[in-house]
Amino acid sequence: MNTPDQKQLESFFIKYPIRHFDKGQIIIAANETPSGIFYVVSGQIRQYDITDLGADIVVDILLTSSLFPLDWAVRNRPSQYFYQAIGPVKVRVAPLGELESFLMQAPNLLFSLLTRSVAAMTIMQRRMAHLMSGVTLNRVMFELITQVKRVGVRRADGSYSLHLHEDELAQRAGLTRETVNREVGKLKKLGIIEVNHRRLRIRDLAKLESMLDSHL
Repeated sequence: MNTPDQKQLESFFIKYPIRHFDKGQIIIAANETPSGIFYVVSGQIRQYDITDLGADIVVDILLTSSLFPLDWAVRNRPSQYFYQAIGPVKVRVAPLGELESFLMQAPNLLFSLLTRSVAAMTIMQRRMAHLMSGVTLNRVMFELITQVKRVGVRRADGSYSLHLHEDELAQRAGLTRETVNREVGKLKKLGIIEVNHRRLRIRDLAKLESMLDSHL
């Protein structure tokens, strides 16, 4: 169920028409000036950058009620990131000035959005810490835990189901698919996760978190 803050945000964007994007479609390209601030009505959006070597690095996965591109909104310069529909996506787009005027009259909502941004920044900082550690297993475990908490489905037996292919996990961890496959294999041998086609099952999230903490 939507929170009061989400409903308040929806009430502002409802007057703008729905825009549809298909799976894989680029919604905003890097260095492109957007037409406004996008509000995710449904679906998931991949925010990513491309390295000098041509590899995709996933920065974030935007879920329902997310706003983007916030870096453009704050800096008033084109965003450096790509935004791509992971599956079918619906968004609404509002002029930045109108959203700013609305938020100035809704301090509680403004604080909620700030809280979201801080939480996202914390995740990025932790990801950076694991990246700098040079331990590939840490990076894989961190991404698994992050995605389970965001979009994982809890099962009756206490495990979690996660619709995530190893290719996608590799992009989010900044690793090759072969490396991720090797590290996932280690977790499978420990009985922590299972892999079935494009779906992962996290059998023991607490143990996975404990392992990550012990490796720091």
